[in-house]
Amino acid sequence: MNEVKLINKLKKKKTTALEHIIEIYTPYVSTIIRNILQGYISCEDLEELIADVFLSLWENADNIKSDHLSGYLSAISRTKALNYIRRNVVITENIEEQIIISDDNVEEDTVKRELSYILKKIIGELPIKEREIMLRFYYYQQKVSEIADYMNMNESTIKTKLFRSRKIMRKELEKRGYGYEENKFE
Repeated sequence: MNEVKLINKLKKKKTTALEHIIEIYTPYVSTIIRNILQGYISCEDLEELIADVFLSLWENADNIKSDHLSGYLSAISRTKALNYIRRNVVITENIEEQIIISDDNVEEDTVKRELSYILKKIIGELPIKEREIMLRFYYYQQKVSEIADYMNMNESTIKTKLFRSRKIMRKELEKRGYGYEENKFE
């Protein structure tokens, strides 16, 4: 059955369409969630998140504008995984950088790896609170207000710490020969 027919049946609340979508897309959704959470989730929680993704698809079927489910499911999966992080993952001092590297350009890949290593090192040298704020803001994509609530700090303090941390990173990158592009870290 093609995706357009599946989407139309899903919009008509046909449970057979949802069952078929679950059968086809569970590995896809699972992979997206696992890649984002990388070991921070139990098997039971993973299954629950996958079920939440398909429940959200079912409840919001009328909002699907595309003829392809993969993009829509990808967005739902990513949102569910990031919300899980915001609710459950405690940030530790271990920092793991993720960078997607293509096989096309070895020189570019090397520069990306080096830059990733340098950024990881610079972030690792920040004081613990500043490090946590940077990770929450950039890696976990939390809003300043969410970070402030979680850390029991004033929003303006969070903004100041982000500004100062970016300034430190900029100086360290410039010391190592990487030029600063306007608004790159903002």
